[in-house]
Amino acid sequence: MKQKRLPSFENYTALLKDIKSLLQRGLVKAYKAVDNIKVQTYWQIGERIIREELGHKGRADYGKKLINNLASDLGFKRDELYRIVQFYKVYPIVVTVSQQLSWSHYMELIKLKKEEERKFYEIQSTIESWSVRELRKRIKSDEYEKIKKTGQLSIKPPLQLPSPEDVFKENYNWDFISLDEKHSEQELENALLDNIQRVLLEFGTGFAFMARQQKILINNQWHKIDLLFYHVLLKCYIIVELKARELRQGDIEQVTKYLTYFRERKIGEDMDPIALIICKSHDKIDVYYSAGKNKENIFVAEYKTNLPSAQEIKAKLKK
Repeated sequence: MKQKRLPSFENYTALLKDIKSLLQRGLVKAYKAVDNIKVQTYWQIGERIIREELGHKGRADYGKKLINNLASDLGFKRDELYRIVQFYKVYPIVVTVSQQLSWSHYMELIKLKKEEERKFYEIQSTIESWSVRELRKRIKSDEYEKIKKTGQLSIKPPLQLPSPEDVFKENYNWDFISLDEKHSEQELENALLDNIQRVLLEFGTGFAFMARQQKILINNQWHKIDLLFYHVLLKCYIIVELKARELRQGDIEQVTKYLTYFRERKIGEDMDPIALIICKSHDKIDVYYSAGKNKENIFVAEYKTNLPSAQEIKAKLKK
């Protein structure tokens, strides 16, 4: 049977080329998305294994036996599970894991012992879109040490940086959210996250939202930070604790622990972390003496929300 000839199309070659390019870009994005899910999943697996090990740290060889059993039941290689655990240990804060880097990138990075060196290759890989092969090549050629010797490793901070006192307010006006007078901290947090764009505008310039209920491990106990931000001008993490009540004894001590945790893990040109406690009311003098030597890194502010009208309250009561 004679095949029909397709009619000629003007600019068909250019059209075909464009569609192939779109398909290729789409596939690259899809592969990157899948790999990013893999990185996030492996981080969670590492966190879960470490949590299990800590619960049985008194038993000899428990961790080794645990890995062996998991490898057998999950169909993983033991070395792969050990690398997953090592990945979590190197990156215990999930928000520091870049979405631009693949699992194979991280397998090369966790081999580096020096945190500053690892951060250098991590940033360069992200900025310059290094492939895994290129990253491996740069590490092998000892590029970090070569640049460090030239004295050009550090990036100069921008001029006229604001001080923390210029960044944080004494009061935050959150009248765009409506809450009952006796609302809980969870209700406050949910309302803020539902309006994150307006929250950032009220905080001011430079705040980048990182995570909510961020888990950190201190002295074998898990703690949760209500909201975690990074300030791109101050170059530091901002730990935000919400209190749907007046400030109480112990709140300052709570954030002091968090400050120590992040201070010990800061890298490169990062400044010391800052804690911001936002509550219904507080005593400035009490805050000053409770903060002690940390008073320059702990800020306390009050917040105001929009209470429901009398008509809204009556409607709720009828329901």
